[in-house]
Amino acid sequence: MASSSSSSFSLVISFLLVPFLFSSIAFSYSLKDIQSWCNQTPYPQPCEYYLTNHAFNKPIKSKSDFLKVSLELALERAQRGQLNTNSMGPKCRNVHEKSAWNDCIQLYEYTVQRLNKTLDPYTKCTQTDTQTWLSTALTNLETCRTGFYELGVTDYILPLLSNNVTKLLSNTLSLNKDPNNQFRPPSTQEGFPTWVKPGDRKLLQSSSAASKANVIVAKDGSGKYTTVKAAVDAAPKSSSGRYVIYVKSGVYNEQVEVKSKNIMLVGDGIGKTIITGSKSVGGGSTTFNSATVGMHLSNFNFIFYCITKLIMVY
Repeated sequence: MASSSSSSFSLVISFLLVPFLFSSIAFSYSLKDIQSWCNQTPYPQPCEYYLTNHAFNKPIKSKSDFLKVSLELALERAQRGQLNTNSMGPKCRNVHEKSAWNDCIQLYEYTVQRLNKTLDPYTKCTQTDTQTWLSTALTNLETCRTGFYELGVTDYILPLLSNNVTKLLSNTLSLNKDPNNQFRPPSTQEGFPTWVKPGDRKLLQSSSAASKANVIVAKDGSGKYTTVKAAVDAAPKSSSGRYVIYVKSGVYNEQVEVKSKNIMLVGDGIGKTIITGSKSVGGGSTTFNSATVGMHLSNFNFIFYCITKLIMVY
């Protein structure tokens, strides 16, 4: 009986291990196959180098397989680039290098998030969605580089951040591109894109959106807050409906960064409610960090509504 039980136990273990072993198989590709696939991209050299030195758990049998492997490769290199960028802080020699480096910290974070979202099987993204997110990821890294050029500090930190992530991202964009997919303007309903929900559409069309405000901003102290920044910073990080901030007439000289979801800013009208800022490259700020009203895009589902006919942003 002991022998029979032992055999049964071994059999069970074998059945448990076999799927695990098969799911862990890593594929290494022949140089001929690598060159054949990589020659279809605008930057074959980094493609060949990294595919030769990496093993993936997916064989390449089609263009879609190659795109998936290329995306995984771009994500892996972007994550390494992010770690390297994070470690550069103590090496910054002056405030300009520090400013450009700070931008890169955020921009690498956004890039990794976009790539993760693209590879997430639960996202169910379309080919157009993928192209948009990959374009955003690539733009983020170019913006990181641009900050150093704008502030005239390209000689020290920037070369230490150099890698092939932008070329790998360009490769994925070329592989994902559909030559038959022409741009089509989004369909509209009642003057708004169809993706705008009926409740949001009704709120945007309302002539008294301010009356539905969650909080009021007023320079004269008649509201809960005297600055737009204070109201935005105090907003809930996530809300099932729109969180409406009514900004009374006045000139608000400030920089506002929106990090919460589902924010709507409503003013008293063009020329009445004005938000203006003064950051610029000439003043020592990068273009990326000079926005008067900026949106923090670390969360994919972030939505920001600004009724342009009611509020002016300079």
